[in-house]
Amino acid sequence: MIDLWLKSLSPRREASAQETPTPPAPVTTSDGRPYGRRATDGQHWFHRIRGSLRQSQWASLFLRPPSFTNLLPWAHYDPKTQVFLLEDWRSVAALFELDPIPTEAATEASLEALSETIRNVIAEAIPEDDGSPWVLQLFSQDDTDLRDYLDELRAYAAERVPDNPLTEDFLQMMEAHLARVGRPEGLFVDTAVTGARWHARRRRMRAVIYRRIQPGAFLRSGFATYEDSLNEVCSRFLAALHSTGVHGRRCDDRDLYAWLFPWFNPRPALPEGARPLDLAAWGDEAPLPFSIDLAEQMVLGTPQSRDGAWWFDGLPHRCLSVHGLRTRTRPGQLTGERRQGEHINTVFDLMPEHTILAMTILIRPQDQVANHIARVKAASRVDTAEASIALEQCQVAEREMAQGNKLYPVHLAFYLRGNDADDLRRKVNDTHAMLINYGLQVIEPEDDVLALDSYIRNLPMNYDAQQDSRSRRSRLWYTSQIANLAPLYGRSRGTGHPGLTYFNRGGEPLTFDPLNKADRAKNAFALIVGPMGAGKSAWLVHALMQMAAIYRPRIFIIEKGDSFGLLGKFFASRGLSVNQVSL
Repeated sequence: MIDLWLKSLSPRREASAQETPTPPAPVTTSDGRPYGRRATDGQHWFHRIRGSLRQSQWASLFLRPPSFTNLLPWAHYDPKTQVFLLEDWRSVAALFELDPIPTEAATEASLEALSETIRNVIAEAIPEDDGSPWVLQLFSQDDTDLRDYLDELRAYAAERVPDNPLTEDFLQMMEAHLARVGRPEGLFVDTAVTGARWHARRRRMRAVIYRRIQPGAFLRSGFATYEDSLNEVCSRFLAALHSTGVHGRRCDDRDLYAWLFPWFNPRPALPEGARPLDLAAWGDEAPLPFSIDLAEQMVLGTPQSRDGAWWFDGLPHRCLSVHGLRTRTRPGQLTGERRQGEHINTVFDLMPEHTILAMTILIRPQDQVANHIARVKAASRVDTAEASIALEQCQVAEREMAQGNKLYPVHLAFYLRGNDADDLRRKVNDTHAMLINYGLQVIEPEDDVLALDSYIRNLPMNYDAQQDSRSRRSRLWYTSQIANLAPLYGRSRGTGHPGLTYFNRGGEPLTFDPLNKADRAKNAFALIVGPMGAGKSAWLVHALMQMAAIYRPRIFIIEKGDSFGLLGKFFASRGLSVNQVSL
């Protein structure tokens, strides 16, 4: 009886000791299929994959690819000091937009004198710092979007006659006109003068001054912050440039965004006729929150890299690095207007569309350069031809430095963009051949193992002298050579008062205003001479229409041939008082 009672209390324990239990029947669904963890047929794909992965494999699914914006330096802009803070939150930078020096019809002697002045600016305006050296970057590129000029014209007219009924009609016509003449493919090939495709554009020239603050760096006496030190250097630099004829303005975060956003987002999904900045316009006048990173605002997509090129919005970009100089440089060699064989143009006129010139100058203390030359000179005292040439070059460098012609490390690069890989390859080959023809030795694209790195390093405010000591891409150039190649030369743009709008040979708007007292000393007179059919009447019709849209002046026209009859009817249709008398 006791045994039976014990068996009734623990039947499972006894069964496990005497016999193997029968496995339980699998649980099935209503239609007979297995259910639960044993199920394989009809189970959701997520549960099947999750169950077959190790923990490390499962965690790797949540990893993000390397961030392109982590390679960019811009962190924050302080509107009070007008200073950009870089990614380390210590280094400081400033951005400027420059108006170049006109070089049309300039004599060789005047260009040489101008180059000497620029050399002094580069050598003396920016101090030499041993621990955290200053960096000067110069950029040049063509901008075919002329809407900002249209905004300038609208503001200029609003200051004079705000309620002019003709103004808005004229601005609409100008907007359509600028869109037609500003097509990147050009309107025509100027075979008579430049030998290049002509289209309306603005050649933007920008300068960046910054330095990367190294650990343990100290401020010079008289400055409380690194921002104060930067602003002092910028004031000296702009004042020195002004003496050469180069005028500049300080840029803010809005200007940096307007420059770089179309660069990194060249082909976003947009409605027809819109531009990249219309997709993500800069915010209102209120400053961005302190936690907002400027670099993250510049890129919308996910850039990729392959075959030595960066791809933005499906368009390939590549950086060509200049390795050295093949011939003696001349003032304005890259962006100044000079006679090249049968044509008068600039080298930059012949570059492919969307090319960006980038020159990075490291203001290195000259005692360090002198020590480097001394080491090379000491190693050259052997009896070989190469050593003799190196020794001679060292002696020349020492004489030039003693005469004030300093040696600075320089990295000159050209950014190119193509519609596809084949188009980029053609542009790279054309640019490579052109630069060699004009005396620049370019690294062969097939041999450039640092092409992707060079693209990043030469971006605004992103050059690091410590990193260049490893890649060794910069080359020592005399300040006279830097002054000749610097993108500070260009064409005249007029006075900047858009009373009359024309275009120079490069397609840039050339403006002046005979009715503005700042543009004349006395009453203005004009004599227009040309053969029949040259466009004298058309020129006058355009001039009268723009003056009427801006000033609404009293105009007297005495003519023979009814060349201005339609203009009078147009004025009358826009609400202007017109009295027309025919004799």
